[in-house]
Amino acid sequence: MRNLLIFCCIVFNFSTTVSAGEKINPADFICAELVALPTTTGEPSLFEALQLDGYAGADLDNPVADPQIMAPLLEQVYVACQAEPAEKALTFWRKGRESFAVVGDSPWRADKTTCGDYAADEDDGSGFVIWLDGYNRRKNKSAASVLESDDTVKAFLDNCRQRPRSLMLDVMKESAKK
Repeated sequence: MRNLLIFCCIVFNFSTTVSAGEKINPADFICAELVALPTTTGEPSLFEALQLDGYAGADLDNPVADPQIMAPLLEQVYVACQAEPAEKALTFWRKGRESFAVVGDSPWRADKTTCGDYAADEDDGSGFVIWLDGYNRRKNKSAASVLESDDTVKAFLDNCRQRPRSLMLDVMKESAKK
C-alpha cells in the first residue's frame, strides 16, 4: 500500500524524465511487453503508460492529460494484461480511459498548452511531453516521434523555447517531421 501511495504521488505530478529511445508504438504494444518491463518500484512503467494514454486520448478525441487517472488506470490495465498477455495493451487502455472521468481543467492539454506554459513548469511538464508524443502520433497518423533520440528531444525542446506562444502540439508535429 505504501508503494502505491508513493507511486500515486509521483504520477499525480507527472514527474518522469523525458528520455529518448524508449518510445513504443502504442498501436502494436502487447500486454506481455508491458508486464515484462523492468520496474524499480514494483509498479508498472509510467513512461510507456504516458505514451499509451496520449495515444488513447487522441483516439478518443480527448485532449486532456489527467495525472489523477494515471495510477488507477495503469494498475487496471496492468492486471488485465497479466491475464491476457497476447492482447494489445491499447485495447485495455482505451476501455479503461473511457470509464474514467477526465477533468477538463488540467493544465496539460494538447489543444491548449503552449510552449510557454511548459517552460513555466518544466519539471511537472516532462511527463506531458511523453504523453503528448503519443497523442501527436495518433492524432497526426504518423510514426514520427520526438522521443527517437536525445537529439530529437533536445531539438523539440529548443524549438519550443523559441516559440513560447505556440501550442506544444503544433511545435511537436513540426519537430517530429525532422
